[in-house]
Amino acid sequence: MVRRDALREYVRGSLWVLPTLSVLAALVAGSLLSLVKVGPRSPLAFQGTPDDARTLLIGIAGTMITVITLLLGLTVVALQLSSTQFSPRLLRNFLRDRPNQVVLSAFVATFAYSAAGLYTVGVSGGNRTANFPRLAVSGAIVLLFVSLGLLVFFADHLVHSIQVDTIMDVVQRNTIAVIRDGLLAGGQDAPGVPAWAVPIASERSGYVQVVRPRMLLSHAARYGVFLRLRPRVGEHVVAGTTLVWVWRASPRDPAPDPQVFSRVLDAAVRIGFERTLEQDAAFGIRQLVDVACKALSPAVNDPYTAH
Repeated sequence: MVRRDALREYVRGSLWVLPTLSVLAALVAGSLLSLVKVGPRSPLAFQGTPDDARTLLIGIAGTMITVITLLLGLTVVALQLSSTQFSPRLLRNFLRDRPNQVVLSAFVATFAYSAAGLYTVGVSGGNRTANFPRLAVSGAIVLLFVSLGLLVFFADHLVHSIQVDTIMDVVQRNTIAVIRDGLLAGGQDAPGVPAWAVPIASERSGYVQVVRPRMLLSHAARYGVFLRLRPRVGEHVVAGTTLVWVWRASPRDPAPDPQVFSRVLDAAVRIGFERTLEQDAAFGIRQLVDVACKALSPAVNDPYTAH
């Protein structure tokens, strides 16, 4: 479960996964449309010659490369502005922004669709042919107009997404969602760590991103031991330092074997290279504090943002 959640969180904050899937979908759609035979008199068919179709596909592919370059440039500018003006911790929010991923995916898919069409339009077995998939060429025109609309949408979305009010609203909503799901907190009568407790070291360095208490509780009950995590969710842990203590009720009882708990700890406690908002509400508050501190710094001096 933890690995599946980690994969989902990685995919959500990645700029390459959704575009890659869109390219595959575009190639499949182009292959299927190429199998549909329509006559030149069909209202859905491209009305030009094979040379006209190839010229059109070449123009669309070249245009989309230019647009993709522009989009990536604007995205980098937005990320740089967010990092320097507000806080580097906000970069993950921009990477997780679904509209940006969808727009980039549509542009990449349009380019892949048009470029792949050049292998079949007007060419068959290395020779020129008058027959070509007219419906597939019409699909490239449709994707071009869709990309045009998404380009306008992206420009509007980007302008609004870098406004401080929008940024703070996104952080607030994400943080409140974590709080509503329930914060991980120990009980008021949580026992202290006795002297005979066995420490279990962390196998990797990073931030504690997710903890599955039910999985740890069932394992502790199975072996009749007490188990207590040393770091909180969101804290950094170094490989080789204590991650958890395990002990039995009496020092006269046999000491628990750390190897028995290493596997369940690897499954129930996810450690990553960065903090996430899955269970770490303090990370959202930290982002808000960072923006206020940056705005009050002499280099920025932005009282409106700090307020």
